[in-house]
Amino acid sequence: MPLARHLRVHSSNTSPLSSITFEFTVGEDHLNGLGNMHGGCIATLFDLCTSTALGMVAKPGFWNYLGVSRNLNTSYLKAIPLGTKILVECEITSAGKRMCHIRGTIRRADGNGEVFATCEHGKFNTDPEVGKL
Repeated sequence: MPLARHLRVHSSNTSPLSSITFEFTVGEDHLNGLGNMHGGCIATLFDLCTSTALGMVAKPGFWNYLGVSRNLNTSYLKAIPLGTKILVECEITSAGKRMCHIRGTIRRADGNGEVFATCEHGKFNTDPEVGKL
C-alpha cells in the first residue's frame, strides 16, 4: 500500500525556518520479518516527507519540482512496532538556488515523544529557468 495514502499533515510553520510535521500509523504493509517498520520503508517515508516540505518554499524556478536527492542519511535508533502512531517532523535548514538541506525526525506521536529515527536529506534543484520550459 502506498505510504502517501497513510500520511496526514499534522502541523506546519514558516517561521523562523519552514517546517512541516506529518502523522503516520505503521500498518502491516510497512513491516519487516520481525514485525517492526522496515528500514527501507522508513527511508522512503523520510524521502517523501522531507521532499514535500520543499513545497513550502517553492515558487517558479525555485524548488518548484522539489529537486533530486544528493544524499539521504538515515539513522535508525529504535524499532517501530505495528500500529505505532508516529510524527515525521521535517525542517528545511537551508534552501539555496541549487542545493538545500532538510532534517527529519520520526518520533512517537503519543506518550513521551521518543525518537525512533532521524535523517539529513540533501537535494539538488532541477528546476528549469523561469520561461524556459
